[in-house]
Amino acid sequence: MTKGPTLEERNRLSFWDKVKFASIIARAPFALAWSLLTAPFSSYGRAKSWKRILADKLLFTVITSMNRRQARVFFGTTRAHYDNFLKDSGLRPVEESIGTDAKLLWIGPKRDDRVLLYLHGGGFILPMPGAAPAFWRYIQENLEKRGKPTGVAILEYALIPDSPFPTQLKQSIVAIQHLLDSGVKPENIQLVGDSAGGVLIHAILMHMQHPLEGIPRLELSAPLGGGFMLSLWAKLLDKDRCLYTNDGNGDFLNGRTLHYWGSKVMDGVPRGVVPYLEPNSAPEDWFEGSDRHIKRLLITAGEVEALRDVIVKYATTIKKYHKDTTFIIQDNGAHSDPFTDFFVKERTPSKLTLAILNWIYEGFSEIA
Repeated sequence: MTKGPTLEERNRLSFWDKVKFASIIARAPFALAWSLLTAPFSSYGRAKSWKRILADKLLFTVITSMNRRQARVFFGTTRAHYDNFLKDSGLRPVEESIGTDAKLLWIGPKRDDRVLLYLHGGGFILPMPGAAPAFWRYIQENLEKRGKPTGVAILEYALIPDSPFPTQLKQSIVAIQHLLDSGVKPENIQLVGDSAGGVLIHAILMHMQHPLEGIPRLELSAPLGGGFMLSLWAKLLDKDRCLYTNDGNGDFLNGRTLHYWGSKVMDGVPRGVVPYLEPNSAPEDWFEGSDRHIKRLLITAGEVEALRDVIVKYATTIKKYHKDTTFIIQDNGAHSDPFTDFFVKERTPSKLTLAILNWIYEGFSEIA
């Protein structure tokens, strides 16, 4: 029997990968200059700072041009982003191995009173966004200022294709169980995730409703405190061109790239697992009773992001069964918009960032 490629071989850049990688980087300055020149002619361009326009265009140039291997090289690793953030902020690393080849990376000290468990985006094939730790540190600092000090734990999960889905769901369930075993009450755990991280929150909810074989059960004494899905990747494969209905309006993602990533993630996934991995493929009646497992839900989408319409569909569906669901469409917002604000170090937090902060604050009790 012929052996398949090793992980190293699967992720290694070929000669032509390297050539194309260099050409993408070389032409980026021209794309950035053009984006500044054309910005005044769109409502999105007029609404964003020049720093945001450049950052969004850089992300668009890279993400829509690179294949999976090239993008992984460009964006690095979750651990590298975590370490760089700690170095810049003067915090010490706090790491916990939780089994199943996963780790919790804490921002600040580990806590057992209130915890945000961050499930990162990146299409399951890339690391967490580099600016995510700074965003969650901002939320953490402001919760403490308001009298609700909170721990933030980043789940460093296995990426695809190194480990196929539902490995990431299993690691998420193990992470929640680890927090519970550490003494955190379920009502004082809020799940927060962007893009693919939002998919994991959906998958956790579906698993608690309809247990998936081979994944540990999660037995809760009370519902989890909340679930926040930022720019949920609600549809992975574009069989009906639903990823093109809001394409080309300023987002750094487009329908073609979303479908490409989705095809890599969905490759080889059994049909019975699809409802856990692709939120809008879950049968509608699976959402019934979801409020028994998570108290509150916040779902947000950007006005210009390619995923907007499929997120609207998901939010509309789950809101029928989970009445404490808040849905926000951010004016002129792109994919995971608040993170890009923190990447370029915008001085003033956006309305969406403040809404997220307030929603999380309201979900934690005064006395943990």
